[in-house]
Amino acid sequence: MGIASAARTGAWVAVLTLLAACTAPVSAGLDERDANLVADALQRAGMDATKELDPATEGRYRIMVPRGDAPAAISVLREHDLPPRHAPGIADSVGKGSLVPSQLSEHAQYVAGLCGDLERTLSTIDGVLGARVHLSVPMPSPLSERPPEKSTASVLIKYAGATPPVSDLAVKGIVSGAVASISPEDVTVVMLARPAATVVPDRSITYVGPIAVTRASAAWLRGGLAITTVLLLSLVAAVTLLWLRTRRLLAAATGSAEGP
Repeated sequence: MGIASAARTGAWVAVLTLLAACTAPVSAGLDERDANLVADALQRAGMDATKELDPATEGRYRIMVPRGDAPAAISVLREHDLPPRHAPGIADSVGKGSLVPSQLSEHAQYVAGLCGDLERTLSTIDGVLGARVHLSVPMPSPLSERPPEKSTASVLIKYAGATPPVSDLAVKGIVSGAVASISPEDVTVVMLARPAATVVPDRSITYVGPIAVTRASAAWLRGGLAITTVLLLSLVAAVTLLWLRTRRLLAAATGSAEGP
């Protein structure tokens, strides 16, 4: 029984190894939201993308596609600027990188953190693929007699589809509400539409190991190979077990014949 159990375990390990060899990761170390964005973009492009836990990073996800689709999947992600870029926020920026930071460096880190926080906020809006925020906030000088320079902001929003998911007025309100020295009139917003992913027809070719098949047949081929592997390994286990039993019977018979 121990040999049969080990054979069954080996069979399932071989099947899992075979199935894993047919797929490849195209993006890893993602949080759940970014993983959903990447998987959705690839599925809209007609690819069989799946989200699974990343074994290399606890609490993170990776996206797997058929190995033959990996180059096309990477092109789709590059076209849509996925996964999104995340800039550090104020909590991650201020006080970092210098033992005794100067007033100028602290101000620069504070502004960079504001940009990161605003980009994260804008990226949470449904339909927004990515956001970049640039702030020009001069550092106030109490010793200067000149009036303070005007603060300005520029925002780039990338989105999918024909209609922007958020209005210019709403973006200006978010930025001016976060930076007291910037008024809505001093915020420039640029909306950049990304074309919808081209759907790949089901008859396109993909690869199951070295075998080229149509995408619709790939799942059936993987299943057939898995079942065949299990049956072959089960047959090997049965033959091995029968051989061991026969050997023991022959040894017992030989011992009986040589006895008194």
